[in-house]
Amino acid sequence: MTPFSSYTADGFRAGVQRLLPGGRAWTRRLGSNLAGLAGGIGDSLYQLHAQMVLLLDVESDPGQAVQLLSDFETDYGLPDPCTPPNASIGQRHAALLAKIAGIGGQSQAYFIAVAAALGYTIAITTWDAWTPWDSPWLPVVGTAWRFAWQVNAPAITANYFTGFSSPWDPMWTISDTTLECRLRALAPAYGDLWFVYR
Repeated sequence: MTPFSSYTADGFRAGVQRLLPGGRAWTRRLGSNLAGLAGGIGDSLYQLHAQMVLLLDVESDPGQAVQLLSDFETDYGLPDPCTPPNASIGQRHAALLAKIAGIGGQSQAYFIAVAAALGYTIAITTWDAWTPWDSPWLPVVGTAWRFAWQVNAPAITANYFTGFSSPWDPMWTISDTTLECRLRALAPAYGDLWFVYR
């Protein structure tokens, strides 16, 4: 919160009245025409102030923006083929935050973080090539399996209405395609990525 977000419309009206010259012609009496003019000017300044506070406190954060959401999306190349059609504000925020967090990487932690930004909790299974020194109970796999990843994801992920959701968003939605599209787009070309939904 900005330090000046607590200012009120009455404070702006009183401030405009204090700027008027002194004397009998410049009455401060409520209900006078001059007080009405000062109130109109103060209300206009307050509306400008309220928009500025909204810009600083809410709209400057990509995870909360509504008025500037389409501008943020344009900056990050959204919507893209991985964005669900008719996405809710919450889904659009999740896609945007995942894109912002997607600075690049090929580690398991990076893919798990991207999935978490989209609202999914996943685990990744990898394999190492079997050698004669390994336990006989380990699966026998060749060297090509070093590049295979199995993404273990929940069968259904529910996205619930939050305080940052639009009033027109549904109370909850179910996503099941965004994760796979987004991770496949980020996967290195030499890797083999497949999904297991449980």
